[in-house]
Amino acid sequence: MQVYLDSYGAFLGVRNGMFYIKPRHGEGQTLPLRKVKAIFLCRGVRVSTDALELAICSGIPVLLTDGIGRPLGQVWSGQFGSIATIRKNQALFSLSLPGLYYVAGLLRRRAEGQLKMLARLKEQYRLQVEGWDRGTEVIQGIIERHKTVKGLQDKEALKQTLRGWEGTATRHYFQLLASAMPPAYAFNGRSKRPAYDPFNALLNYLYGMLYPMVELAQMKAGLDPYNGILHADEYNRPTLVFDMIEPYRHWAEWIAAKLCIEGLLPGDAFEDSEREGYWLARPGKSVVIDTFLKYLDEKVTQQGHLRRRATHIDLDALRLAGGLREMGV
Repeated sequence: MQVYLDSYGAFLGVRNGMFYIKPRHGEGQTLPLRKVKAIFLCRGVRVSTDALELAICSGIPVLLTDGIGRPLGQVWSGQFGSIATIRKNQALFSLSLPGLYYVAGLLRRRAEGQLKMLARLKEQYRLQVEGWDRGTEVIQGIIERHKTVKGLQDKEALKQTLRGWEGTATRHYFQLLASAMPPAYAFNGRSKRPAYDPFNALLNYLYGMLYPMVELAQMKAGLDPYNGILHADEYNRPTLVFDMIEPYRHWAEWIAAKLCIEGLLPGDAFEDSEREGYWLARPGKSVVIDTFLKYLDEKVTQQGHLRRRATHIDLDALRLAGGLREMGV
């Protein structure tokens, strides 16, 4: 269970050795430690030091998030989940050709997820979109190109090639996705900060929920989230998270599309201003958080394993960490 406290005046404390959460107005409840995997706190939430100590001693991360769900920081013990050998090899791996081939695999999975997402949209909602076949053919072509990636030996050229392939596939993907949206959620390409339309505001929030899950999985596995491969080093930016989130982005995109097409969001789900663009308001957050967490809790088969979607993120991080621990780079 991921616990989200996003209402002003909510409280997180401890009662009878369990977490105690209480909204500003309403009854509180206790949560057994075994059920809590992480706690996400927005601005305006009160927290006791007893709750923070319980989380640290129990290995449960507590993350502070901004208004659109992006992590600002976290409370943790300061200890990685495994030995330093992993992070030493990770530094070398991040500069190597095998490291780039690993990222190419992530980007190929991203493109495969895009095709699956589009096929599911078309089938479930009986969509008839002009240019659909052409767009999906382009994405399939990118997937086929990824099969030849190990024939590329120049690291800088390979980086540019991977960025080009990813950009092309994603551009066609979002063009098709935009064509599938109802008029109230029409959009023209991706916009991040600010979001220029409700759909992008929704997608930004869902991505914001995914980022800390990937970062937590990496830390538990003993990886350094700030030592990426394809993404350039940036101060205070978890670039390995940016690399490894790619195969899961279509999960957020599916929920965004489902909520919009089925009209499941309330009329006051969004706020907007000329300066800051659109963002998800509190009435919308409650629907989005509940829907996405239920989706992540569903079991799916991935790489031959039937697990909860959220568990697959942990398994991917453990596979990378295990390979780094055993290999010589």
